[in-house]
Parts: sequence; C-alpha cells; structure tokens
Amino acid sequence: MNEPLFSMIVDSLSDALVTLDQDKRIVNWNRQAESMFGYTRAEIEEAGIEAIIPESLREQHRESYEEFLRTIPSRESFVSQVKSLKGLRKDGEVFPVEITHSLLKKSDGRFFITAVIRDVTLSRQYQTMRKRVERITRHDVRNKLVIIALAGKKLAEALRALENANCSKYMDIIDKESQSALDMLDSTRDLILLEAGSYESSNECLEIASLVRQKVDEMGPVAASREVDIRFSCQEDLEKIELSGDGPLVERALENLVKNAIEAENPGGTVGVALRNDEKGTPVLEIRNGGAPIPDELKETIYEPDVTHGKQGGSGLGLYATRLILEKVHPWKLSFRSGEEGTVFQVRFASPDEE
Repeated sequence: MNEPLFSMIVDSLSDALVTLDQDKRIVNWNRQAESMFGYTRAEIEEAGIEAIIPESLREQHRESYEEFLRTIPSRESFVSQVKSLKGLRKDGEVFPVEITHSLLKKSDGRFFITAVIRDVTLSRQYQTMRKRVERITRHDVRNKLVIIALAGKKLAEALRALENANCSKYMDIIDKESQSALDMLDSTRDLILLEAGSYESSNECLEIASLVRQKVDEMGPVAASREVDIRFSCQEDLEKIELSGDGPLVERALENLVKNAIEAENPGGTVGVALRNDEKGTPVLEIRNGGAPIPDELKETIYEPDVTHGKQGGSGLGLYATRLILEKVHPWKLSFRSGEEGTVFQVRFASPDEE
C-alpha cells in the first residue's frame, strides 16, 4: 500500500491514532488525534507525548512505559486490552478516554508503539445520567406517587362521608403532587441536555425582583410547614431592573436555592432573601439561612452531582443543576459562604466583561 493512501485511511479513522518509535518520537498523529487533543502534528512533535497526559498521571505513564520497554526482547508482537484512562486537551480540559496499545517490532532496537484512543466523554455522561434517572425514578417519583395515592384514599373517604369541606384540600394535594412529579421528569430531561451542552435556551426580559418575590410567595407554604419564616427585601432602585434570561430555568434555580435554605433552617428561624447592589454596583441576590453550617469536608464538593447535605433522601442534583443554569446557560456567578452565623448563597448578576 502506498504511503499517501495509507495516510488517507489513517486520517479517516473515527478514533485518534498515535504512534511512537523506539526513541519516543511521535511518527504518526492522525486527523482525529489533532481534533481530539487540539495539537497540530508540528505542535505535538515539539511538545512531546506527555502534553496529552494529565500531570498527575505522567509519572505512572513513565514507569509503565519503561516497564513495557524491558519486555520487548521477549515479545514478537503485542495488543493490549482496552484501558480506561484520562486525556489532556491543549486547552487544559481533562477528559475520559479508552485506549488500546499495540506493538510493531522490527528488531529489539527498532519498533513502533501505537495507541488507539477513543473519547468517551459523551458515553460516560449518558451512563451517569441514566443512573441518576433510575435513582430519581426509584426514589423521588415513587415518593410523589405514594403521596398522591394516600391523598386519593383520603379523598375517597371524605366523599363517602360527604365531608365536602375536605375534598378541595385533598384535590389540591393531588393536583400539586402530580404536577411536581411531571416537573421532576422534565427537570431530569433538561439536566441531561444542559450537561451535554445541547439545551436550547430562550432569552426573554425578566423582572428579577418580581420573579424572586413570586418564588418566595410560592415557597411560603413550604416554609410554614417547617415553622420557618421567610422574608424578601429589595433595594428600591432594583424593583424594576430587567435582565435577559431563560425564565423557566431561572425560576427553577431560584426555587432550588430558596427551598434549600428553608430545609436547612431550624424551626422558628428566618430565611432572608435580599436583592441589592454590591460594592461594585452589580445586582446580587442573597439567600440567607441559619441552621447548621455546611461541613468543611463538603464545601469543596457541594456543587458536584450526588452531593447532598441536611436532607433525607435528597438526590444531590439541586445545586448541581442550579450552578449549570446560572453559570453555563447564563453569564452569572453562584457562590456561598457558611459558618456559625449561617449560610448565604449569592447570585451575582454580572456579565463576563464586568468580572
């Protein structure tokens, strides 16, 4: 096979193909490798193979490579099993890959090691999302359906006893819990799209003060059921401020933050929700609660999926989704501080050029 044809075939592969010679020089770097890692052939030849290996794994790679070299005299050829590792893109992103290695040996002193590398980022995301959907369906949706079933039973009893005054209350429970279950399923679908970067957001003019006030009012019954007071305050010049954003997503983020604060507050305590300008004149929303502070060991991971604090049966996706909404879909910033005085989550409504 002539060399131009061979190069065309190698470049047509859907996986990255990288070949090193016995001097650890890169002698093959196909088009998919360039696309996957961000380096041109000339750039990777100058940078060396360790440029695509995360720093934390480089020493391990050197040791494994040297160990493999010592076995070459005893091998005629070699093809490894698929290994799950991490790759490093030119822009600094670390991502999951699957790799197989093979050996083409011409002599003990002249050989080529080829790695076939597959980016499994999307595959891993879908696997993770599938597990989360299964967990949410098993736990959260099941609990919602139990509540609906109990409310239906009470409604039937009330109707049989002609206690019509109770019918409206139980019907409200059925209606709200049914809608909550549907919203939960929709939220899971949207979360998958947000993580994959495929969510098509809509931009509309949002009156933030009005939106926050509405959400605080909606959360009033939840607060009352936990014997918690909830208060909203707004700086006068921010009452009519308008920002561009995806209304349904912003509402979901606000609800997560306010609900979390209510659930973290002690009975008899107060959750404060305040919209004001910070020292730079940028609008910020602060949601403050008392209760136990966030443990130090959770502060570094509080936004990660599956991490939850202070809630029985929580799925650990609320703050994770909230951060995606506020920082990935919108150009805002979510932060928090927590200590003996309580916990404050802050949303800073700043555009990137203001940071």
